[in-house]
Amino acid sequence: MPIQTSPVRAAVIGLGWPGMQHLKGYIADARAEVVAVCDLDETHAQHIAAEHKIPHVYTNHLEMLEARHIDAVSVCLPNFLHAPMTIDALNAGKHVLCEKPPACSAAEAQAMADAASQNGKTLMYALVQRFGGNTQRLKQLIDAGELGDVYFGKAGYVRRRGIPIGKEGWFVDKARAGGGALIDIGVHALDCVWWLMGSPKPVEIMGAAYSHFGHLVPDNVKYDVDDATFAQIHFQNGATIVLETTWALNLPGDNYIKVAGTKAGASLSPFTLYIEENGKEVDKPLDAPAINSFDEEVKHFVECLVEGKVPISSAEQGVILMQMLDGIYASAAKGSSVHIQT
Repeated sequence: MPIQTSPVRAAVIGLGWPGMQHLKGYIADARAEVVAVCDLDETHAQHIAAEHKIPHVYTNHLEMLEARHIDAVSVCLPNFLHAPMTIDALNAGKHVLCEKPPACSAAEAQAMADAASQNGKTLMYALVQRFGGNTQRLKQLIDAGELGDVYFGKAGYVRRRGIPIGKEGWFVDKARAGGGALIDIGVHALDCVWWLMGSPKPVEIMGAAYSHFGHLVPDNVKYDVDDATFAQIHFQNGATIVLETTWALNLPGDNYIKVAGTKAGASLSPFTLYIEENGKEVDKPLDAPAINSFDEEVKHFVECLVEGKVPISSAEQGVILMQMLDGIYASAAKGSSVHIQT
C-alpha cells in the first residue's frame, strides 16, 4: 500500500559517511523530508541538524521511534546493529532503508524480513551498486535480451592494501562485523553481478577465505576476519558466478563486474558490449547517464513508499544474499563445497 503522508517524513540513524549519503538523498527528493536524526554523538547530530534545518535530534533510537512524525528510517550503523535496529523500527511501524550488508547472517536477515512482513512495512537494503548509471543501463540491455541467456558472471572488489578499522575496531572484529573483506566490500560485487543476472537461486558454493595481513592492524585491535575471500557459486538455472574480494593482496587492486550470455557479454568498466558481427568479434563501447547512485538509491526507496512498490533490493533478496555469504564462509571453513536451500 502507498504511504499516506506526503512528503515522506524520514529519519537517519547514524551520521557517519553512509548516513550522510542517505540524508543528502532525502534532501534531494522533493517527495521526502528529513524530520529527525539520531546519533550517539549529540554535538555532531546537533550540528548536522542545524546545518540542514532538521527539527528533531535524538541520541536514543527507541525514543526517536516513539515519534509519530516519522514514517521511514535509514539505519546506517555497524553491521551488528543492522538487525536489532531495523527490527525495532519495523515493530514501531516505520519503513526501513538499511545499509549493507543486510545483516551479520542469513538468520538475522530472515528475522528482519519477517518483521517487515508482520508489520506490513517496506524493508529495503542500500545495495548502492545496483543504482549506478552503467549498472542500470546494462540491466536494461540484459532484460531486453540483448545478451541472450546470461549464464556466467565474474565480479571482483580487490584492494591491494585497504583494511578498514572503524570506530573501536569493529570492522575487523567478527562478532561485530560478521566477517571481513567478503561481508564488507565483497557483498557489493556479488550483489551487483547477481542482480544483473536476474537474481537466480543459489544451489552450491565453493569458497576459500584467508587472513594473512593482521600485521597491518595495530596490536591493540582484535583481528579475526578474512582479508581475502574467493568463491564460485552455482545456481538453479545453471548459471555460475566467480567472485574475488580482498582488503589486502599482493596484486594490483581492481573493481570489476563482467557478465556473459549466449548472444553477447558486457563489462561495467570499461562499459563495453562484447558481440559478434558478421563473423567478427566486436567491442562496442556503451554509455549511460552520469548519476549519483546514492541519491538514486534513496529516490527508489521513497518512490516505493509513495507508489506502493516492492524495492528492487527487497527484504527477501537480502535473505538470499546473506545465505550466499554464509555459504561462502561455511565452505571456506569446511574445505569443500556446501549446498544451499533458499
